Amino acid sequence: MSSRLGYRSAAMLLACAALAATFLAPQAPFRRATFRLLVTLDITQSMNTADYRVGSAMVSRLDYAKAALRNTLLRLPCGSHVGWGVFSEYRTLVLLTPVEVCANFDDLAAVLERIDGTMAWAGASEVAKGLHSGIRAARELGADTRLVFVSDGHEAPPLHPRYLPRFDGRPGEVQGLILGTGAAALSPIPKFDADGRSLGFWGADEVMQTDVYSRGRASSVAGEAMLGADADPAAGRSATEHLSSLKETHLQQLAAATGLSYRRLDRPDAPWDAARQAGLAQDTAVMADLRFVPATAALLLLVLPFLLRRKRNQ
Repeated sequence: MSSRLGYRSAAMLLACAALAATFLAPQAPFRRATFRLLVTLDITQSMNTADYRVGSAMVSRLDYAKAALRNTLLRLPCGSHVGWGVFSEYRTLVLLTPVEVCANFDDLAAVLERIDGTMAWAGASEVAKGLHSGIRAARELGADTRLVFVSDGHEAPPLHPRYLPRFDGRPGEVQGLILGTGAAALSPIPKFDADGRSLGFWGADEVMQTDVYSRGRASSVAGEAMLGADADPAAGRSATEHLSSLKETHLQQLAAATGLSYRRLDRPDAPWDAARQAGLAQDTAVMADLRFVPATAALLLLVLPFLLRRKRNQ
């Protein structure tokens, strides 16, 4: 009897010691693939277009992108870092510099949830310039920061394809990808006031239908060729600028010019798959939490005497 009590007491003491060890938060270094991302969301008005179907409901591009990005947060390995940015007018604004995802998940999710169109500071949507601004912002956050730029590619005012803003960086210097949002078919663009109240949809007479460069001007001399006369006069004159769709060709062109990858946001796990396929992961040294080792040992030590007693009684 005494030997049994001694064995149980020893097991209890060892279990207590193992539990106490968990409070020391033991860690060990090891290498794993992690991500360091600056995710920039287009918050211009075309992103409010509801052309994603989730079940029986139609969801806006921005809301669908946010849900997909939250899903990605859940899948990123600990040791990864994510920051949030928004694009409006012609520049990217960093809201939150990259922080570790596991320790700061609630904060990252809360900031993401609050991103919406009411944060936009202007009505314009110069996507090419916004992307260039996002690349500069990612570069300033460190050479290991990758950019994820989420946009439908809808330029407002319209942009003639011959007059794309020149990218002044080195293509591929900042790695990353563009996630294209929206459907291929044109849909009406919702209109909201400064407080986010719905005002219906934008009409054809309320938005600029032609880019300023393709308008041209009349010549004072018959037959005189004007600057830019060799450009396609129909470019930028679709008269559907009050409607919106995914401008995939434009985004692919921007990706090629800047050395980024392009993927379409066509399912909730698209950002996660795109980040891996685009090679945005980096092999880094991270600290692994080893508290599970003494905790598991304590559990086994507590259970073992009862298992041995049951075996003897059989």
